[in-house]
Amino acid sequence: MTSHPLLLITAVLFWLLSPASSPAAPEPPLGDLVLTQDTVWSGLITIDGVVVVGRAATLTIEPGTTIRFKRRDRNHDGIGDSEIRVLGGIQALGRADQPIVFQSAETNPAPKDWSYLLIFTSGKKNSLAYCRFHDAFSGLQVHFSTAAISDCLFSNNHEGLRFGRAKLTMHHSQISQNHIGVRFTRMEGPVEILRNEINSNQVGIFLVPSGQNIVDFFEPGRTGRPWNEGHLEISANNIRMNAEYNLKLGAKQRWDLKITNNWWGATAASGIRQSIFDHQRDPELGQAIIEPLASGSIPDAGIRQKATNDHDRQ
Repeated sequence: MTSHPLLLITAVLFWLLSPASSPAAPEPPLGDLVLTQDTVWSGLITIDGVVVVGRAATLTIEPGTTIRFKRRDRNHDGIGDSEIRVLGGIQALGRADQPIVFQSAETNPAPKDWSYLLIFTSGKKNSLAYCRFHDAFSGLQVHFSTAAISDCLFSNNHEGLRFGRAKLTMHHSQISQNHIGVRFTRMEGPVEILRNEINSNQVGIFLVPSGQNIVDFFEPGRTGRPWNEGHLEISANNIRMNAEYNLKLGAKQRWDLKITNNWWGATAASGIRQSIFDHQRDPELGQAIIEPLASGSIPDAGIRQKATNDHDRQ
């Protein structure tokens, strides 16, 4: 059989110049939705509404996933309403080279573009590692739940992390450039906040009573021990260079707060106290017990550059 070189060349050129496949259409945004069974997210996810992880379900988010939230302010309160609400469980375990990102979908992102990732009345052990939270009202809120957080970044939010009654650990994370870095309202614990960088926020740590507190946090017999002793440990952190206060106690917060062995950017307690709002500025408030002080900057505080299994230990 005789071949025709011109026909052969034409066929090869057509094959080379033809697209391998049509480009995939982008996935439509997720609106108001309840996940009723175990679900895995990867790639790019866009949320335009409230996604609820039902009590029987666990949401697993793969390393390298980006979750974007469209700004939708239904009640006109200045806060975007898109959120993830976890009533079941969440496992969001990124890696140092493939973080999981939660951020605004807007062209010009700003704090409060979306509400939060909320873990609420969850009966499961929730884990988040190497996650980045940006542009939210609160990057992460944890209430009446168990969660382990490690090597996460919270920046450009109104609040980085907020928690109330919870069993919570936060280790080796960076909380920077938020209005409030860490805000908490109740303390039945146990909670550990260890080896984090909390800097360059307006307020680094803010303790404000909930109004729901019905527990007298003083020991029986009124020993006067700080109310958080044995419940909340905030230690071995670098808490420094926050614009307004490194630590602030809110109105009617009458109990003393033990917050020792942290580095505040200085060695003299008298200078450190200038960046703390407590009993010395308002006699109605409790006192921040900051001594003993760390002798210098905590060298291993903040996000680590390689993955560990810390998030598996609660």
